[in-house]
Amino acid sequence: MIQIFSNSLGEDESAAVQRVLASKWLGKGKECEAFEKELSSYFNTSETLLFNGCTSAIYTLLKAYGIGAGDEVIVSTVNFVAVASAVLELGAKPVFADVDSRYFNILPSEITRLKTKKTKAVFILHYGGHPAPFDEIRAAAGEDVLIFEDSANAVASKYQGVHCGALGDGGVFSFDAMKILVMGDGGALIIRNPEIRAKAKAFRYLGYGEGTTSGSEASKTGSLKWWEYDLECLSGRFISNDILASMGRVQLKKLPGFIARRKQIWDFYQSKLADIPGLVLPPEPLEGSTGSYYLYWVQVPGKRDELAAYLKEQGIYTTFRYYPLHLVKYYRDSSRLNNAEAMNENTLNLPLHQNLTDDEILKIADAARRFFS
Repeated sequence: MIQIFSNSLGEDESAAVQRVLASKWLGKGKECEAFEKELSSYFNTSETLLFNGCTSAIYTLLKAYGIGAGDEVIVSTVNFVAVASAVLELGAKPVFADVDSRYFNILPSEITRLKTKKTKAVFILHYGGHPAPFDEIRAAAGEDVLIFEDSANAVASKYQGVHCGALGDGGVFSFDAMKILVMGDGGALIIRNPEIRAKAKAFRYLGYGEGTTSGSEASKTGSLKWWEYDLECLSGRFISNDILASMGRVQLKKLPGFIARRKQIWDFYQSKLADIPGLVLPPEPLEGSTGSYYLYWVQVPGKRDELAAYLKEQGIYTTFRYYPLHLVKYYRDSSRLNNAEAMNENTLNLPLHQNLTDDEILKIADAARRFFS
């Protein structure tokens, strides 16, 4: 079966992990620190915080900005469940917004429609790695509303020369086993405001203040009671470790090659699947933007499920990302969001990852053409 997601972990990552194991220090240490600096250089930001997962970064971002009871957060309904659940668990209300019918990114007009005096933030997704129209989003939100970016799909994407995740007030990234840059599990957080970023650091690690160090490090300062500490707040433990960070550092070096291969596959699909009646191909990134090519999506009005079943019979696994959040029964939302609901019925994601061979992408494209013929 040709899989829709894959990763490229090999001997280089194994050697990096072996070096960490040999050091006997497996927790948050020099590898985490080095990876954070390398990510900051890559994203062109002053600081990037490493987490044990993107979901942890989402919770920390919301908590650091004080999102809570009485607040509303406008959320693109085409997004992963972690965003809406984090908003709810912190006592705030997610307000689901519709998306553009081709890019599947949040409609700025929806922000204008849904914004109230209670709106504290807008949480957008850069769908499939295509940057959302950030200037229009900022204009619709206004300067008094925070903008958070879910850049889990967009590790290499740029909008007008600026990395996605560094456009707004805060951005999160995912490095789990199905993403482009893979740590096994992991995530990152960018926060522009240094005071809010300091709060996020405390929330990331049990509420310790920024100056808190390990006992062994504190003992080097001349303190006679190096085991003492204090807290700034109450929180959990969401840090990463040097084992995973060592893999992430290797993956970051390989990332440009991953993106280049993904774009080759994207371009092949765009050419090979063109002009098929009944099949709508995805758009290219917005002018002035570059994508990460995380997802390749087609729209098949009236025949999406049949196409998915046919491709599965041919040994090709497909899926649909992301089930609209306003349709999740647990959230008890009564919104009618027409573009997202049409997407939910018509859209299919084809395999797109750097490990696909030329023979495999040709098989996928040929099978799709046969279905429509």
